[in-house]
Amino acid sequence: MAPYAMRESARSLSDARPVSYWLDDPGKPVARPALTGDERCDLLVVGGGYSGLWTALIAKERDPGRDVVLIEGDEAGWAASGRNGGFCAASLTHGLANGLERWPDEIGKLEALGARNLDAIEETVTRHSIDCEFERTGEIDVATEPHQLDELREWHARTEELGLGGFEFLDRERMRGEVDSPTFLGGLLDRRGVAMLHPAKLVWGLKEVCLGLGVRIFEHTPGLELARSGAGTAVRTPYGRVFARDVALGTNIFPSLVKRVRPYTVPVYDYALMTEPLTADQLASVGWRNRQGLGDSANQFHYFRLSA
Repeated sequence: MAPYAMRESARSLSDARPVSYWLDDPGKPVARPALTGDERCDLLVVGGGYSGLWTALIAKERDPGRDVVLIEGDEAGWAASGRNGGFCAASLTHGLANGLERWPDEIGKLEALGARNLDAIEETVTRHSIDCEFERTGEIDVATEPHQLDELREWHARTEELGLGGFEFLDRERMRGEVDSPTFLGGLLDRRGVAMLHPAKLVWGLKEVCLGLGVRIFEHTPGLELARSGAGTAVRTPYGRVFARDVALGTNIFPSLVKRVRPYTVPVYDYALMTEPLTADQLASVGWRNRQGLGDSANQFHYFRLSA
């Protein structure tokens, strides 16, 4: 690239900000104050993403009298929970193929548990009126090469053999009836196993519900060290400690406070790109009629969706 073109490219990005599309929202809630001083509680939850917030929510629903504190090193949802593609999938095994390869004798039970889990997520979102643009659209694995189409046809036959309902094989004509792309040769539709949602709004909604139930949330409060304290546990933070009977760690890929766990986690990155808003004519020309999530059948883990 010529120096002039490089300068122009850099200038075009001068006002860009490194922020997720989902988190760049005027409805983003104000962060809770950081912890200063010591606190005591029955349950301490470390991490303010999906795992941590849902742990705190379920703990309070099961026992409203339980004193729950949650600490988050930055702001709730700032990491993976606010930066993902918004595919809320029932699969507990990162896809049926992966599950069949590793747990073939238990796949029926794993699929049933995953379906119950997705139903429970939808029920929670509905019961607490969490406005996270939840749509039970399903997802289509798309074939763009003949061998991929053959593989999807084989996978559909396998699901039928195993009695795993809910999957439909789409030939080219039926596929283009769902999404009118000339590059799509067919697909495998999982009609009930995936929902689309706004990932950051789900986090913010869970945070609001937790606060309403009495969970004490401290943001910009990283947990630095975990140690025994009498019959319980103490977690040190920059400006105080939390003494708790029990501690639940929801820190995902960030270094665990249980050091022996750290070698077993490896971060994996992917990237998301949003187009400009499409006009009605542009959207109609794509023929994406039922708003399903789309995923490719190759190993690049490409996925596509429509925002609200």
